[in-house]
Amino acid sequence: MTKYRNLFIDLDDTVYDFSTASRESFLETYEQLHYERYFDSFEHYMSIYTPHNLELWRIYGEGKITKDELNRRRYSHPLEVVGVSDPQLAATFCREALGRIPTKGNLVPGAIELLEYLRPRYNMYILSNGFKELQSRKMQTAGIDKYFDALILSEDIGINKPDSRLYEHAMRTTSSQPQESLMIGDMFETDIVGAANSGIDSIYYNPKSKSGHPFEPTYEVTHLLEIKDIL
Repeated sequence: MTKYRNLFIDLDDTVYDFSTASRESFLETYEQLHYERYFDSFEHYMSIYTPHNLELWRIYGEGKITKDELNRRRYSHPLEVVGVSDPQLAATFCREALGRIPTKGNLVPGAIELLEYLRPRYNMYILSNGFKELQSRKMQTAGIDKYFDALILSEDIGINKPDSRLYEHAMRTTSSQPQESLMIGDMFETDIVGAANSGIDSIYYNPKSKSGHPFEPTYEVTHLLEIKDIL
């Protein structure tokens, strides 16, 4: 028998295929708002948006910008790069794209089979930095909300992973002990580092076999169903 009783699982790109849902939603919004007026192609738009978005999420995670500033800057940036200053258009893209994402039911391969396996065996909680207005809707649309006992979000206390205070909040909220808990996530810098800083074991879901991390997680898998061999 495993020593774990409580599983804290990241949502986006760990069980919910956020990358696919986001890309589909962005493409639909790009076409709706006729962004071909400004960009050579959708790929051109994404090549500008993606790296800047990742950097903004990093500093948002450090508490250096607000959610509103994150959204304003990441959707304005591609337009500004091609010489378009239109805050209202950027705000419309943000509203339309974010409105579409929770309507997608995309899941990471193996997610349902894994959740079916884990549900009778563990207390299960989502622990996410994602936005409150999106996460529960995404789970409902994808049909996975029934597998989890609670949805714990960084917005609940205004502190993001990897800050150990969010993990401590998760422990208190669920009456869990770190030594009986396990974090599962796809982002080393937030999920795995945060768990390690909080004395919690982790499973790093690493489908692209990324390397160069500063320490070894407790476990590492490249496919979700490999977790059944651990738990």
